[in-house]
Amino acid sequence: MTRCRLFRFALHRRVTTLVLALGSVNAVLAQPEDPGIALPPIPDAVLAGERTLRPEDVGGRFLRVKAEPSTQTPAYLEVGPMTVQATIGVNLILEIAVDHLNRLLTPFPNPQVRTVSDASTSVDGSAIYVATASEAPVTLFVSDASDPNHALSLTLAPRRIPPREIRLVLTDPLPDPSPMAPPSAPASAAAPDYVTALTEAMRALAREEIPEGYGLRQARRQETVTCVQLGLETRRGQVLEGGDLWLVTALARNTSDAELEIEERACHADLDGDTVAVAAWPRVWLAPGEQVELYVAVRRPTPEERRPERPSLRRAGGR
Repeated sequence: MTRCRLFRFALHRRVTTLVLALGSVNAVLAQPEDPGIALPPIPDAVLAGERTLRPEDVGGRFLRVKAEPSTQTPAYLEVGPMTVQATIGVNLILEIAVDHLNRLLTPFPNPQVRTVSDASTSVDGSAIYVATASEAPVTLFVSDASDPNHALSLTLAPRRIPPREIRLVLTDPLPDPSPMAPPSAPASAAAPDYVTALTEAMRALAREEIPEGYGLRQARRQETVTCVQLGLETRRGQVLEGGDLWLVTALARNTSDAELEIEERACHADLDGDTVAVAAWPRVWLAPGEQVELYVAVRRPTPEERRPERPSLRRAGGR
């Protein structure tokens, strides 16, 4: 009996030892992997709220981070006014916004506007407001009401852009108005409203009417309109005679393979006189093969201004 009890006691000890050993192994396997980060202990006084954390408590130094309100402003785009140098009698092409109100600041204290375009215009002081719902160019003659003999010629090209404010500055100052015209001044210089008469005559041509005071006839072979512009072909049409101002019409056609904008300043009438105005109707942008009418106003020289020509020796065959 004694040997049997000793055997069972020894067996019980071995089983107990094995169970404890297996428990130790499981405990070791259950422990998480050490990440290698040493976290300093936090003093009890800090946890209890009796004092604040100091750098020496964590074995080094730390940065205090202060949250500040954001000062960033929202992004926006500014489109400021544009200043343009303008010359009397020289056509100026400017971009304006379509379907918006545009503002033109003129150098005239009391401006007046002459146009045959469908765009709406209004005058407020020295400013002109222009609005159009079409992308067709808008042509304007702008002058001061007290001095219509000096006018700015503007071609406004509507684009899909924001509203524009354009400041027009004269390159050369206007001459001082004289209370009396000099004796040698031509009769046309004393006209009450030269620009108005010219604009009304152009408007009548666009309406397929004969302006008042003009006579219509077919243009002769030498009475043509020439445009120094590649891709633009002209064909002579009619001549309307009205005293010292003649109106010449012609057909202009785009012979190129791309869309073309007529440069009105590149066109003139082959007549004895000065070309004072050029206008294309009903548009200045031409598709390939498209054609429009050209109206050219020519101021014929007075007899006092004409000078006899000296025959050239080369044309006469002399040596």
